[in-house]
This record gives sequence, structure tokens and C-alpha cells, in this order.
Amino acid sequence: MNKMKYIVLALLAVVVASCKESNGDYRDVVYISGTMDNNTMRKGFEGNDKVDLTITSTAKVDEPVTANFVAAPELLEAYNQQNNSDYIVPPTDAYSIENPTVTIEKGKHVSSIAKLNIADPTKFEEGKSYCLPVRVTTDGNLLEAGSVQYIVFVPIITVDVADINNKAFLIPGFRNNEELGHLSQLTMECKVFVNEFQSRNPYISTLMGCEENFLLRFGDVSCDKDQLQLAGGKTGAPDWRNPDKGTAHATTFPAHFPTGKWVHFACVYDGSQISMYMDGTPMGDPVKATGDISLVWSYDYGTPYGDNNGPFAIGYSAGGRYLNGRISEFRVWNIARTPAQLLNNICYVDPTTPGLLAYWRFQGESDVLEDGSIRDWTGHGYNAVPMSGTPSWVPNHKCPY
Repeated sequence: MNKMKYIVLALLAVVVASCKESNGDYRDVVYISGTMDNNTMRKGFEGNDKVDLTITSTAKVDEPVTANFVAAPELLEAYNQQNNSDYIVPPTDAYSIENPTVTIEKGKHVSSIAKLNIADPTKFEEGKSYCLPVRVTTDGNLLEAGSVQYIVFVPIITVDVADINNKAFLIPGFRNNEELGHLSQLTMECKVFVNEFQSRNPYISTLMGCEENFLLRFGDVSCDKDQLQLAGGKTGAPDWRNPDKGTAHATTFPAHFPTGKWVHFACVYDGSQISMYMDGTPMGDPVKATGDISLVWSYDYGTPYGDNNGPFAIGYSAGGRYLNGRISEFRVWNIARTPAQLLNNICYVDPTTPGLLAYWRFQGESDVLEDGSIRDWTGHGYNAVPMSGTPSWVPNHKCPY
């Protein structure tokens, strides 16, 4: 027993000595308000606007604490590398920091307010993603993890959008196009507002793609009408002209979606897996897949080709299964877009962006060409041909959402 007692005492001595030698700092700390939840802030704006900047202490301070906010554009490159993003710093004349020096008064825990002003909104070019790192220095005990806030600027744009209740569009230029038969990577994305889900068997509301091959849709007899499906999801077909012979990766996502709400979907294939995103956030786990995807063939009844070999379509599959809803920003890429790129380009992307194969904005009468087709903004000629008339246009839509 005495021997055990000595062992316990020795261990306690080691612990006490270790604590005395520790450099741990248990004082209260200060940090940029909000950074404990997320050090990236998204700021939507129309015209001139501002972001309030303050610091917070973990307890009321015994003496005043001062701090100073400064722009830190030099930090953006490392941030982009860490987050697989491609932000750029806004021009210096696009913003200013007003009252950059703030103070937490004695007996308080939140400081006075500095303001990051959007001084000239015209400096933010459409299609580019801007982020400004803001750093704080202080005479208080600064928490390093809360010393920088990354402010992403999100211009709010106003556009018309298309209501396509029982109207559909074919992309004839995709049909039997060998360039589109060997896609080692793919991104399909679209922004959708459902008026009403289909209420009749097979309860399918089609978004975009190729029937029996690679198709995004709501509903099926195997799931509820408000669940998103990747139907087919076929890769690695031995013959690009018959992609339906590939390996299927059909997936039904468990979430149920509402009517009357805008949602951005993206299906991304990077050559090793298929991932689905909603508003830039992953939906479920990726599905492992290999081999090329071909978008040249669709098993569609009712297309004007006679051999049931229909092209890629929007709002249509298998002779119907229309989407009753509004649409905007439909795109097809031959690259795998990152979550940051998806999120930051919900409203618009530069039509000359590398990897963009086809881009249908559905943004109003200006998108309707003389022959009634909807413009492909890339200039590649993949115009969307209406099967049953042009859409009705809903004006003054604010994006994002």
C-alpha cells in the first residue's frame, strides 16, 4: 500500500510541474465579431452598402481595449489555395474602411463600430468573384483564429426569368456530336423554382439531360414527386454513340423540396465520382464512378427524329414529364466545377469561361432569337429549340434569390 501511495504522489508531482512549465494563456481574448462561427462572410448588395465591423471580448473588459481594422489583400492567395476558390480582390477605389479604430469600453464586451463601405458598386464586374480579407490588430489579447474576416461580395442583380409550364426545349446540336461523347469530366447546373410537382403517374418533373442516360429530374414511381433524382447516371459506355450501355449510377436524394422557392442544383463528375450540390453545398455522399460520359443520345419518345434518338433536353423527357416551374441559368461544362465556383456563380458566369460548353440564361425576350430558339451565350451554337412555344417571362427577379 505504501508503495502505491508513493507512486501516486510522484505522478501528482509530475502533473503539477508540467502545469507550472506550461505556456498556456487562459486570459480572456478578443476577436472579430462573428468569426467564431465562420471567418467567411457573404455580403449581398445593391448599390452603395456597408458591412459593420466590431470586435468582441470573451468577457467584460476591466480597462478599455482598442483595435484597428485594415484591408489585408495579401492574405487572399493563401485563402484561395486552402478553399479551392478563385476570388479576386476588389479595386481599392471600390471600398473604404470608415472609423477603422474601435474601442471596447470598460465594463463592456463589444466594441464601437467600424464600417467597410462599398464605395463604388460599378467597380464589381459581373461574372467575377470578389473577396476582401480584413485583419484586426489590438492592444488586447487577440485570438489569432479570429483576427481575420474574409468578406465575399455578392452583387444582387435583377433579371427576367422563364416560366415554362408544360413547355420544353431540345438541344439539337448535342445529338450525335462526338465532341460531347467523350466527357471525362462534367458539370450540369440549373436554377429552378417549382410551381407544382407532377401529380400523375410517373410523377416526374424533368430538369435537364438525356433520358435513359444522364438526366436530372424530380420524382418517379420509385420515390416521391418532390425528391431529386439523377436518372441513369451512366458512365464508361464502350461506344460513345450508345451511352445508355454504360454503367448506371442512378441516385435518389432523400431531401424533399418545396414549391415556390428558388434552388440551384449542380451535378459534378470529376472522373472518379459524381457529386450533387444544392446552393454550393453537397447533397449526400459522392457516388464513385469512372469512364467518360456521353451526352449525344437520349431515348425520348416524341422527338422529331423518328428513331427515338432524341437530343439533350430542358424540361422534357420520354415524350413529356414536363416541368411546371420557372428556370434560369442552365449550363453544361466539360470540367468539374468547385463548390466555391458553384456558389459564387449562381446568378451569372462569364460566357467565355474555360470549360463552359453551353449556357442558357433564360433571362427574357433578349434571349429569344429570330427563329424562336433560346440563345446559347457561349457562342457555340447550342441554342435551345422550343417544342411548344416560347416561355412566359416573369420580370424583376432578384438574384441571388
